[in-house]
Amino acid sequence: MVKHTSTDNSYIASKLALRRHFLRKYHAGGDARVFDCCQAKGIIWTKLRREMAIASYWGVDLKPKKGRLKIDSSRVLAQPGWTDNVIDVDVYGSPWSHWNAVLEHAPGPVTIFLTIGQHRSSVGGSLSKGAIAAMGLTGLAKVLPRGMHARLADLSVKHCLATAAEMGRTIIDAIEAFPHGNARYIGVRLC
Repeated sequence: MVKHTSTDNSYIASKLALRRHFLRKYHAGGDARVFDCCQAKGIIWTKLRREMAIASYWGVDLKPKKGRLKIDSSRVLAQPGWTDNVIDVDVYGSPWSHWNAVLEHAPGPVTIFLTIGQHRSSVGGSLSKGAIAAMGLTGLAKVLPRGMHARLADLSVKHCLATAAEMGRTIIDAIEAFPHGNARYIGVRLC
């Protein structure tokens, strides 16, 4: 079995193109207040801040690094009172706890970038508890065969995004960058 190690510069061209599109379309006036939930080395937003006006930026990560706040960013978003209008959730797993927190606490229109990573094959895979719940399959989570997780992956993304309507939010724009490997890159504008 080949071990895949993700880095924050994996498929950087697709990630940058998606972010540039939304920043130009919704934040061309330089009003982007960015919360980078999974900063890692900060490569993506360092490049973007050199190219365009960004009102403010702060990044956090679960991995400690000198000069960076080590914190679970989904817990930050789960608290009311934050004022960021661009949320970047470039996790290498499930972004749905972040997504749900944004739906509950976003102070107004917000642009959110989601990286959805999952091992996908006919014999393996793993959906997050949030994705399983969004599809209404919570009772089956413990008995659902791993092969079914992989087959339900595409459907789970649609169900998770659809939770926006349940929370009184409207998706006015959603674009997926060209997918690579086991990751999907989606940009969403919420009102």
